[in-house]
Amino acid sequence: MNNYTAAIGSFIRYDMIVFNTLEYAMKKDKYDVEAYKARKEIIRNELEQNTPLHACLANSGEAGENLTKKINELLDVVYGNDSTILKLSQDGSELHVDYSQCLTVFEHVLPIHEELRKIVEAHMVGSKKEEKMDEPTYEDLIVKGEYFYRGMVNMLLLDQFDHLFAEYNKARNEAKGAITPQSNFIQNDISRAVNLFQFTRNNAVARSADYYEVIDPLFALIEMTGGRRDLPVGKNFGDVFTNVKQIAREHANKWELAWKPAYDAFNKHFQEEVTKMQQNNKQA
Repeated sequence: MNNYTAAIGSFIRYDMIVFNTLEYAMKKDKYDVEAYKARKEIIRNELEQNTPLHACLANSGEAGENLTKKINELLDVVYGNDSTILKLSQDGSELHVDYSQCLTVFEHVLPIHEELRKIVEAHMVGSKKEEKMDEPTYEDLIVKGEYFYRGMVNMLLLDQFDHLFAEYNKARNEAKGAITPQSNFIQNDISRAVNLFQFTRNNAVARSADYYEVIDPLFALIEMTGGRRDLPVGKNFGDVFTNVKQIAREHANKWELAWKPAYDAFNKHFQEEVTKMQQNNKQA
């Protein structure tokens, strides 16, 4: 592993740490305090210390400034000491997560991922052009990571979308069909979720038929909830949501099973190579 491919590896690992923030868009009985502290520290340190990401952003002009701003906003809004989304208990033994703000977590994580993905792609192209690509497994890992990422984001967003749509209909039914401040508030969150679905689709590089087995029914469902498409004959919204969520879950699980061993092998190899590089630098 040379300095060029070591930098690419560090971007891939950093992207995964940012992506893992989506754990806080999942309802869980308990969250790992140490994992929270480690993510917060790594996300911050990569910006502040002499790292490949720090150098890349510093040399990327306005684009670098914009991504730095987005990462700092993630640190402030989600991981900050005054965050209303994540809060440690007084004794520091538990992490409390406000799941009602999960869309805010998505809105901060997803744009950062897309920018980091572009950085990885640009460096992959550069490494091949300069004949410095000495890690042939990277390309397969990046492809599998793309499917894993899209699968997880769509699956998690679907759970929230299902919940919001049910809450909206409940609010309207309780108001005998009238539009109320409560239904407007929920409608705003539904629009946010739809925008996140669209943002994820628009930035996807996945193009396989397998990918569209999720995307096509998902966006058909979105059109149904917005009144732009009729429900299938004999089906209600509950039926369609159940079917689309099952498809999304099955594909997400399949893509994760393909990605995880590839990522684990990369992570182990990367750490070993970085350790060797550090030892060589000390001896030089």
